[in-house]
Amino acid sequence: MSLASKSRSSAGFALSIVLWIVAALLLGIAFIMSTSKENVAITKALDVKLKTRLEAESLVEILKYAMLTSDYDSRSIYIKENLPYNFPKHLILDGREYKFNKDITLTLRDTSSMLSVFHPNFDLIALFATDDRELSYSIRDSIWDWIDADNSVRLNGAEEAFYRFNRSANFGPRNYSAVESVDELRLIKGVYDLSEAEWDALRPYLYSDNQTSLNLALLKREYLQKILKLDDSQGRLLQEYRDSDMKKFYTLVNANKNFNNEVMNFSLSFLIDIHLHVKKSLAATKLHTLMGFKSRKIKQISVKKFEVY
Repeated sequence: MSLASKSRSSAGFALSIVLWIVAALLLGIAFIMSTSKENVAITKALDVKLKTRLEAESLVEILKYAMLTSDYDSRSIYIKENLPYNFPKHLILDGREYKFNKDITLTLRDTSSMLSVFHPNFDLIALFATDDRELSYSIRDSIWDWIDADNSVRLNGAEEAFYRFNRSANFGPRNYSAVESVDELRLIKGVYDLSEAEWDALRPYLYSDNQTSLNLALLKREYLQKILKLDDSQGRLLQEYRDSDMKKFYTLVNANKNFNNEVMNFSLSFLIDIHLHVKKSLAATKLHTLMGFKSRKIKQISVKKFEVY
């Protein structure tokens, strides 16, 4: 091979190496640009997520101020000042949804319209949970068996043998008077047998803390009818009076033979179950807290539960 041919061959080989290096560099640059775009997108999304969380926490602080400075009656608070986010002046604490705008949703439920699982009232839980008589008995007796200290099974209840053998579970009853959480209640026979739809309907009315008296001015009509043993027309009439003439509502309820003033009343507990949902673009924050405002005069607030995600 001539010297010229060798030179051309070396030049061609060198060119191919250079082209391969250039191609590799271009691929590397393309990968870095693609990764950078993803990182920028993730950073932007994280920034929006953090903003929704900060906004949700800011709303809680405004709500604290509103709860401590507002007027109130047996079912509502009345905000006296103009607050940010166009806070409604009248908030009924029965779990209804308030939309401040298309991005912010708030629900407030005073626990006087809820049932505590901490020291459960099995009769009321069964009453709220189902209209099925057999299932209601199962819930009542099984909760009794779960919290009592013995191993004697009530007629429709369940002790350790049921959970070990019928449920193939690695747990038995707590055998202690306090149920630790709402999720624990779901493990109990009867409550476990509720459909997902029935459980989803019951769960918003359960909380884990000391029970307050049941505020009949806040209860949904269906529960009010069950507790006072009213038919549908009587329940609807009572609901109309509650919305239009509270004095008449009090009179009718007090005259009802099933009204028990030892466990029922018309007062707020000021232990509030709060749900906030804040969204922006593709990010959202859900905040759930249980806050006590019982010492309103000395502006004390207790936080029983705080979840944000």
